[in-house]
Amino acid sequence: MTPLTTLRLARPFTLLAPAVGVIGGTFAASAAVHVPVSAATLTLAVLAALLATAASNAWNQVFDVEIDRVNKPTRPVPAGQATPAAAMRFGHACAFGALVAAAFVGLWFLACVAIGTLATWIYSAPPLRTKRLPVGALITIAVPRGALVPVAGWAVVEAPLRSDPWALGIVGGLYVLGAAVTKDFADVAGDRAHGCRTLPVLWGAERASRVVAPALVLPFLLYPLLGWLGWLSPAVASLAVLGGVLATGGALAAWLLLRDPSELARRGGNHPAWMIMYLLLLGAHIGHAIVYRIGS
Repeated sequence: MTPLTTLRLARPFTLLAPAVGVIGGTFAASAAVHVPVSAATLTLAVLAALLATAASNAWNQVFDVEIDRVNKPTRPVPAGQATPAAAMRFGHACAFGALVAAAFVGLWFLACVAIGTLATWIYSAPPLRTKRLPVGALITIAVPRGALVPVAGWAVVEAPLRSDPWALGIVGGLYVLGAAVTKDFADVAGDRAHGCRTLPVLWGAERASRVVAPALVLPFLLYPLLGWLGWLSPAVASLAVLGGVLATGGALAAWLLLRDPSELARRGGNHPAWMIMYLLLLGAHIGHAIVYRIGS
């Protein structure tokens, strides 16, 4: 494979959220416990997050090759630029590298990376292949992409035994649980043909949009509630500002979904709501670091 093909297998844009999430969680923990961040340890942690996500992307392109021939024919494997065997080897190498790097960070961080890597494998790979199942698919995306990211970042600094990283993970997990559906609207043709029962396949674009829209807003409103309950240590006011800003962006994404649901399934690429969803995820990770820095 050429270096460009290898890069396209890794899908660089999707690597941003896990990497930024680990950084955000690390700096949030550092501010909360007043422990400086080790640049070397954080570098290893970010490398592990990047490699684990690249492995997930490569595996998915191998197991989804027939679906991608319909939905995304320009990807390296369906386009013939990379063989399934070569893409699988690349995925395995990335996963191995991620686990090795994670082991040098610490046991808790390694556990997060290992669980996340396993979840992304069973999402794509038989016999489980949870991608086929409407709820199973969302859970095996939400756990590694949402719930575990703040916990892993926190584990770079200390064992995540306090409530804060898990509460942050609750918000992230619930958000990704709903928001991940936005990537499925453009893939209905291939998913339906190959037995993947996503919400847009089962319910159609209009009903799926109505179900997904609240999930783009409501999870962020949990920040001040979790602060009031004492599960998050920053001031409730700063958590309310963070939640309000992100919920406003989520409302924009929801409006884009709802204004013409039938248009969602006609697009050749991801809907603009998916881009906003992804940027909001980045914003949440950065926001964690900011509110802990301000409030600690």
